[in-house]
Amino acid sequence: MPILQRLDYLSTGLPNEKAHEIWKGVVGTLFEPRVVHPNQRLPTGSASGVVMGDIIVARVVFGAQSFRRDRDLVARTPDHILFHLYNVGGFNGLISGHQTTLWSSQVAIIDLGFEVDTFATSSDTVSLIVPRALLPNLAGGPLPPRLDPARNRLLAAHLMALRERSLFLQESEVAGVVEHTADFLQALLDPVRSKDLAQQEQEFETCYVALAEQAIRNHLASPDLSPELIANEIGVSRATLYRMFAPHGGIMRSVQERRLLAVRAALSDPLETRRLSRLATDFGFRGKVHFSRAFRAQFGVTASEFRAEQVASARKSERTGLDVLTLWWDRLGAVR
Repeated sequence: MPILQRLDYLSTGLPNEKAHEIWKGVVGTLFEPRVVHPNQRLPTGSASGVVMGDIIVARVVFGAQSFRRDRDLVARTPDHILFHLYNVGGFNGLISGHQTTLWSSQVAIIDLGFEVDTFATSSDTVSLIVPRALLPNLAGGPLPPRLDPARNRLLAAHLMALRERSLFLQESEVAGVVEHTADFLQALLDPVRSKDLAQQEQEFETCYVALAEQAIRNHLASPDLSPELIANEIGVSRATLYRMFAPHGGIMRSVQERRLLAVRAALSDPLETRRLSRLATDFGFRGKVHFSRAFRAQFGVTASEFRAEQVASARKSERTGLDVLTLWWDRLGAVR
């Protein structure tokens, strides 16, 4: 069972007014959610996240709506940095002082020191909130609302890997993960350090491992998943790929482990609704029996038992209400 503080705020199946109340409590410190047109029902969404020291990483799913952050909200709430990966959906509008349009597979970099006014479609996202104090070398003007394709791929891969890992992170690992994330973000966003990323292989090798893991994740169900495919997708040689994964027991062993970790992460996500048989297919197992045996051998419990434990944990966390999130925001506001 994960020992870090979970933040599970699920509104699916609730009456619209109650779902909106929960959703507004979750995002109200950042934005005011509004309907897109007068005949629309109240805007709603769900969030499932983990507190990792002074950062939060979460999966956030919401319906079409407008997000506003006016001067008053900027003045009275923390003004840190939100990295928002859209796996599904997107938005257009004002962020970080720029008119921006962003869609699937892109990461929005939202500087909360500036006003926000966007219209978002129904979306499935991964969010990372980082205190400004953790990125001291990025002082000055607003951050760019999005990155060039190469850096966007690295950032998206890092966010996906961080979300997956956060579900099983131990307390003793948090400081190292937070420090690594802050260093990675500063290197990626610094216009000097981020030049010629391909020539900075040693500094960014862990980022390329995350990028390779993202490529594996994207092709888990493919019978053509191979070292050649992965190397070509991330733009390195096979020899480099083999060297990168040598400490992990080899690339194909990592593929099998990635399949199992991806299933475990999915089963830990209270927003995940796919059946076990569908998950087995989607993550490249030869059948439900093969999947069940591999999962139990790796984790010591059946997939059904594991999912039941995670659902029970999410429900218990949700019953704590919004006070945990409010206390975290209050503490985060003092981190400057």
